[in-house]
Amino acid sequence: MPNIGSLHTDNVVQTLNKIIQFSLYTFAVFSIFSISVTQIAFTIGTLAWLLKIYLTKSWKEIKSTKVGIAILLFCLACLLAVITSVEIKSSYTHLKKLLQFAIFFWTINTVQDKRQKNLLIKLLIIAGTVAALNGFFQVWETAITLDSRVRGTMSHFMTFAGVLMLVSLMAFGRFLFHKPKEYWLLGSIGFICSCLLFTLTRQAWLGFFVGSVFLIFFWNKKYLLLIPLLLISLLLFGPEAIKDRMYSLADMTDWTFQARIFLWEGGWNIFKDHPLTGCGFKCVDLIHTQYQDPSGYIARFRGMHSNFFQLLVDTGILGLSTWLSIWVTYLTVIYKRSIQQSTNENFKGLAMGSVAAVLGFLAGGFFETNFYDSEIVMLLYFIMGISLAQTKQKPLY
Repeated sequence: MPNIGSLHTDNVVQTLNKIIQFSLYTFAVFSIFSISVTQIAFTIGTLAWLLKIYLTKSWKEIKSTKVGIAILLFCLACLLAVITSVEIKSSYTHLKKLLQFAIFFWTINTVQDKRQKNLLIKLLIIAGTVAALNGFFQVWETAITLDSRVRGTMSHFMTFAGVLMLVSLMAFGRFLFHKPKEYWLLGSIGFICSCLLFTLTRQAWLGFFVGSVFLIFFWNKKYLLLIPLLLISLLLFGPEAIKDRMYSLADMTDWTFQARIFLWEGGWNIFKDHPLTGCGFKCVDLIHTQYQDPSGYIARFRGMHSNFFQLLVDTGILGLSTWLSIWVTYLTVIYKRSIQQSTNENFKGLAMGSVAAVLGFLAGGFFETNFYDSEIVMLLYFIMGISLAQTKQKPLY
């Protein structure tokens, strides 16, 4: 006789798989439109995934892995930073950010089918294209200035620029390395990049520049010559607002750059008093008055405008070093996986696009604290998860 309990469990697991797949599709689409819907999809999908892991007794698939160990160490460093923070009550509220890492494992352990993986990537790119088209309506309706930038489907222009940067690099990597060529991606890349320009967000521009140089270098080095030509064209024929922002990138006397220097100097002074575990998440607001701030920028911004300096101040050496270990480990794993699947052009396009997105995030994050921006970080973990998800076989990471 068939085992009734086993049959019931199988039915529940099949239902959970459908819920997870629907949540993944919802997440891919709405990660660029609505943080509320994205978080709901994340919550439902994660709970369904955890229940599936419990029912199938497959915890070993997510523990003791290279990327997982790096993430675990960072989470432990963050917990230690909260415990030793100057104000626990103010600091522990930001621990919920660590839940976002679940997206990484959730994606890896549920995307088993190549068609599903391919569809998720396409949905993400299409959603980015639609969001960019929505952003153009704002360009037509108002003049773009530093006080009125394109924020598209997001509440803040920096968030909008960050997600556009990640999606555009994913699409660019897929176009260059995926076979057969998908020429519809050229239109998507054009719309997304054009809209990205009108956000006037230099850290996202820098991220896209770094990611694009990486992709073109490994695709065909001679086309790197096109990048300076494009930059010159923008400086000659671009709208004044864009030209002014681009000129400011090379202007060391620009007030925004000088402000960052003062912020980093102030952050360094705070770090020296809390070197190992930092002062705690967002505790700069509470202790900045104890330090000299002749520029007034620390009192004004209450943040370091840099992921690296922010994490150094908030979580100390332990937090920053373990955070960096996540990216080093991820890049190492994806490199080894690429060697193993060197003949798989589909994987190559996804791997190169995801690595470019990570490099873009890190490069832009040196001049902006987007580590606390849930929309950007959740999308980045999602992309990383898709890039490492094993299809047609048991996941390794």
